Amino acid sequence: MSNKISVITVVYNDAENIRQTMESYFSQTWEEKEYIVIDGGSTDGTADIVAEYADQLAYWCSEPDKGLYDALNKGIEKATGDWIIVLNSGDRFADKHAIEHAMTRSNPDKADIIYGDSIELRADGSERIVKASDNPDDLANGVVYRHGSSLVRTEVQRKYLYDLTKEPKIHYALDWDMIYRVFRAGYRFQKVNAPIEAYKTDGMSNHVFRNIWYNYRIISSYRFNARMFFISLKKTMMMMFVHSPFYPILKGIGTEYMVNDVLPHIPFWSWRRAYLRLLGLKVGKGSFIMKRTYFMSPWLVTVGKHSHINRGCTIDARAGINIGDNVSISHGVKLFTGSHDAQSPHFNAVFAPITIDDYAWLGIGCIVLKGVHIGKGAVVAAGAVVTKDVPEYTIVGGIPAKTIGQRTKNLKYHCIWNEPLT
Repeated sequence: MSNKISVITVVYNDAENIRQTMESYFSQTWEEKEYIVIDGGSTDGTADIVAEYADQLAYWCSEPDKGLYDALNKGIEKATGDWIIVLNSGDRFADKHAIEHAMTRSNPDKADIIYGDSIELRADGSERIVKASDNPDDLANGVVYRHGSSLVRTEVQRKYLYDLTKEPKIHYALDWDMIYRVFRAGYRFQKVNAPIEAYKTDGMSNHVFRNIWYNYRIISSYRFNARMFFISLKKTMMMMFVHSPFYPILKGIGTEYMVNDVLPHIPFWSWRRAYLRLLGLKVGKGSFIMKRTYFMSPWLVTVGKHSHINRGCTIDARAGINIGDNVSISHGVKLFTGSHDAQSPHFNAVFAPITIDDYAWLGIGCIVLKGVHIGKGAVVAAGAVVTKDVPEYTIVGGIPAKTIGQRTKNLKYHCIWNEPLT
């Protein structure tokens, strides 16, 4: 099947940001794509900037409309791709490979909506990864991913346009209303393990408690629903705690001080494992993580069965790290899912998950950088720096790592470590 992507940007009086958003589209490595820009009749020079790119656009216009969702419906009508993704002005793609990763790391033939993680761009200049739920069934209770971090099959999107008649009731939540209607209709949602969109937190939907209310109204079909009422009440109380002055302090104690200063001195793996599991780290039967391993976002780490992480490792899981079964990670290995774009005038952060398949062996002191997929049975030599995917049963070494050999495929072992007090 063809997988042409139609990217739609809606903008109104945003001359400050529109160029960066458009350049983010043009940087994408996925070649089967088209760009549609709908300007609502801007008067601040936005339309002049868009016009500079006119010969590279599939369609653009500058005329009054009825707001964001009316403009999106207009863009959907003009799309000729197989998939539609919305990139609002002021936002950008997570990196130049965002669309490519969304398509190549998923199975588009078996999906109607593909969704991924997002990057939150905070007003103070900091950034953080926002993980989407791995389970699409969680949509039954609320939003599990950012609208801009999803690709909707065009035929589905045209069937489920944004319902402008509901705007007085749920205002900016018409995108979630659309997603929920698609979900309830039984279409296929598929999570891809990659960030797609980077978005600013000062956008129109940055109203936490109002979001909870709109979510309640959509899922309860605008009637009273006891189950959803109590779920919404629980979310409200949680958000009140998260936005209190005590939360950053308690989070720092629980996820930084306890994990990286206290746990390394606890000699019993069963105790350390219990605490890490409490935070959300998933670890399978027979796996072992030794002392003095430094974690960032341990709740985004998944370790399979009979795998071993040795002493002195750095596990930066801000974009997620998935480790398979029977994986051996040697002393001092460093896994980094976060970095920065050296060419970005704003020093933009770039995040991408790391995946390490079954029977892989990472040698002493090697470094694995963001977005790398290490295939089944692959070996990374000591001290290597891995910047690209490693195929199955391939041995790589050097800086940057290159193929230096092949490994046998007849692998039948477990990585078992039974030494006490380690």
